[in-house]
Amino acid sequence: MKEKSQPPIVNGQWSMVNSNRQMGCRITTIFLCVLLLSLSTIAQKVSLIADRNKILIGEQVTLQLKAEDINTGKSFLQSWLNIADTGNHLQVTKRGPIDTIDINGLTTYLQPINITSFDSGNWRIPSIKMILQERTTGKQTILQTDSLTIEVLPVDVSALTNYHEIKDILDVQVQPNYWLYAAVAAAVILLVIIIWLLIKQRKKKPIFVKPLYSGTALEHALQLIKELQYDAAQKENPKLFYTKLSAICREYFQDRLQVRSSQATSDELMLLLGVYLQDEKSRTAFYQLLRLSDAVKFAKYIPESDQNKQAIETAVKTLQHIDALTQYIKQHA
Repeated sequence: MKEKSQPPIVNGQWSMVNSNRQMGCRITTIFLCVLLLSLSTIAQKVSLIADRNKILIGEQVTLQLKAEDINTGKSFLQSWLNIADTGNHLQVTKRGPIDTIDINGLTTYLQPINITSFDSGNWRIPSIKMILQERTTGKQTILQTDSLTIEVLPVDVSALTNYHEIKDILDVQVQPNYWLYAAVAAAVILLVIIIWLLIKQRKKKPIFVKPLYSGTALEHALQLIKELQYDAAQKENPKLFYTKLSAICREYFQDRLQVRSSQATSDELMLLLGVYLQDEKSRTAFYQLLRLSDAVKFAKYIPESDQNKQAIETAVKTLQHIDALTQYIKQHA
């Protein structure tokens, strides 16, 4: 059987076939280049991850800033992911170093950051930008993380059967105490007589009030904290532990700074110490200790053992910082 003969292809038809083949090769090449470029762009990504999304007031969340698969041979970090120290009721308490991991010529950057909040509510961390710049062309690429929401809860006392809410202050009608008035008047008269006798005798001897303890106010406070730290009975009673720790700090502030810290509330004490705790990290740590102490004493919150250890360290560092600052001011006054 004879095969069917193909019609002859003239020069014009061969030229059209070659042109179509060249056009197909060009389209394929362009497609591959675009595909490779898109893959290299998709490989580079940044993320913001939290170890937990719900905390109690004063607790800390560890965030992880991450930039993956960065080709440092072709580009470099023009600006790193940055979270403000304070913003939207959230505060940064610690910034870890930026670590790098190199795998097959690609670099991953990691940085841990601890944040906290002293206000209950849902607080949002907005999207954060990072800029990459190519080494040869100078072209910049902007990478963004997703936003993140942290829910800050008040101290949970719903499971406590013996919990009682703090009642409002009631007005009490004060009855005059005439015996007290008479005793005060007699004491004033006696004081005037003593002062008059002292002036009359012209004795100019200085009067020093001897403290009830030996050593400096700092040494006395640190000794009390050390005894509190090793008292097993007080460790088993969180309310007694934090009550004594707070009282030791307040007594030191009153002796060293001459402020009425023993009668002050936690908010009033924060205002009194604001001028001495200029460093934000030290100030945040001690304010967090005051909030935790109130939660234990008034809301029956049970802290973990690590929190007790951290509370001791925060109290010691705060007292040492204020003592060094007051000595420096006294020497340069």
